[in-house]
Amino acid sequence: MRFHPIQLAALCAIAFVGCKKDEVQVYQAPKDAAAPAPASAASPGPDAGAEAAGQRPPWTVPEGWTKKEASGMRIASYSVTAADGRAADVSVVPLGPAAGTELENVNRWRKELKLADITEADLAGQTQAVPIGSLPSKMYEMVSDTAVLDEKHKARTLAAVLSVSGTTVFFKMKGEDVLVAENKPKFLAWLKSVDTGEPSPSSAQAAAPAPSAAPPADMRGPVTPPASTGQPHWDVPAGWKPAAASTMRIASFVVGDGGDMSVVALGPAAGGTLANVNRWRGQLGLASVAEDALGTTEIDIAGGGKAVVADLTGEGSGAGKKMLAAIVSRPDRTWFYKLSGPAALVAKERENFIGFVRSVKY
Repeated sequence: MRFHPIQLAALCAIAFVGCKKDEVQVYQAPKDAAAPAPASAASPGPDAGAEAAGQRPPWTVPEGWTKKEASGMRIASYSVTAADGRAADVSVVPLGPAAGTELENVNRWRKELKLADITEADLAGQTQAVPIGSLPSKMYEMVSDTAVLDEKHKARTLAAVLSVSGTTVFFKMKGEDVLVAENKPKFLAWLKSVDTGEPSPSSAQAAAPAPSAAPPADMRGPVTPPASTGQPHWDVPAGWKPAAASTMRIASFVVGDGGDMSVVALGPAAGGTLANVNRWRGQLGLASVAEDALGTTEIDIAGGGKAVVADLTGEGSGAGKKMLAAIVSRPDRTWFYKLSGPAALVAKERENFIGFVRSVKY
């Protein structure tokens, strides 16, 4: 089996947004992906955005948000309307390398509200740390000084940004000041619900082939993806069973009884070693630590360079669980290799995990 790099924006476009062929190319969807069927009208709630085929968007749509037809570069649109006619617009837009800098985007949003530009030094005061799915991200919030909506209402913008394998995805809500403020908790919950490709081991187990099924021949040894994908090659240990990749995952494997192995690629600015290791520590009930207490090690990889490896064993709410994670920083992407599951199983598979990471060639 061969894997293609999967970006969140591309998956969204293929899964549930009706768009034209050239729009799919903008979102860097795999070339062999079939064009989606036109989107149908949907009611608010978790099923909003679902097509007749029964597919759902990779997030939970808050109650009261109504799906709109996506247009232009949008891969999703929603509207929020108050009883008195006040409204807000919600959009998801993916952009490639020409997505602009953080400062350029913030000032562009400020211009929409007729606010003055800020400088690089002012950015920290405009930034809020928020999760998008399981990944750390940033959100910006700004309010107009004057009534810019029909000269009656002030306007407010919430904008969150996620970098995904060279694509920057913007989640944005803009509209009447009070209405947007009232919907901020829903906006944050929506961001948190985004499927960023880190399902629990149990869900990965369910997606795997039946235990009696042997792995396909080309998954038992070296995997050589098409050269055009820019994806690394690796050697898969015996007994690791391929599972369906989801959203941001390049590849998934089921390891033993309850072990989940994932390969994820993000943009160069993927949060850094400290932020990611502390995020994983939190998932295992461990407290955050400082840079000098990370306890990570480095290993050489076949394709040149090194991988930073974290070996974490859960405590408290994470008792009985263990995680092995490796970070490989490349000029164009940051690669994450992660094995998680029951502590005894993951400890037993440590040598296989290290061998898998060592075998990677870019």
